Amino acid sequence: MRTAAQTMALAIGLVIPLACGDEPPADEAMATDTEGGDGDGDGDGDGDGEPYGHENLHPDCIGDAPIVVFETTLGTMVLQLDGVQAPITTANFLGYVSSGWYDGTIFHRVIDGFVIQGGGFEPGMMLKQTVGTIPLEIDPELRHVDGAIAMARREDPDTAESQWYITDAVQPGLDDSYAVFGVVIDGLDVRNAISGVATHTVDWMGFPMDDVPVEDVVLTSAYCVTSWP
Repeated sequence: MRTAAQTMALAIGLVIPLACGDEPPADEAMATDTEGGDGDGDGDGDGDGEPYGHENLHPDCIGDAPIVVFETTLGTMVLQLDGVQAPITTANFLGYVSSGWYDGTIFHRVIDGFVIQGGGFEPGMMLKQTVGTIPLEIDPELRHVDGAIAMARREDPDTAESQWYITDAVQPGLDDSYAVFGVVIDGLDVRNAISGVATHTVDWMGFPMDDVPVEDVVLTSAYCVTSWP
């Protein structure tokens, strides 16, 4: 059982073990308000002075089944999202993608055979601020298949923010508790490479955080494309 100190270290509230003994992904990000950056790097947004972000998705991110490319230091993964079955979750994620918010973040939690998790920390375990929480969105047709992407959250169901995880193998124990909103369509070998990195426990704000890669695995760039390949 996780100690009180470990629970505080996650800054999220209690993490509930699954029946199988694994722990569900937990969102270590604190709920704070901030504005996203400009997704195209020049601050021009759509050309009318409005930066890309939650209120103004990049044009390539708009559609029922948007495709997002993850360029990482261990290779490229490509995800297809379900904007029909999971519209709130998908739009929230694409807001961060559109603003370039995920660029330079790390995979801060890696458990081989379970999940790889990112979307909240920069190198050095520097926590990023988010735009706030979204409601839990569950659809019975969206399951934790191998390579599914879903939102991490705190104990309260409606506390997902920016952090997501990608499953390493089928994880039915997470179904109906966490919001799946897409799947990896290319680059499972990269997912496998990330799953296999060495991890350790680090001190974060005076408390231990487990399953952190020894060497940073960085999401160097996340962006939408209109088709793949």
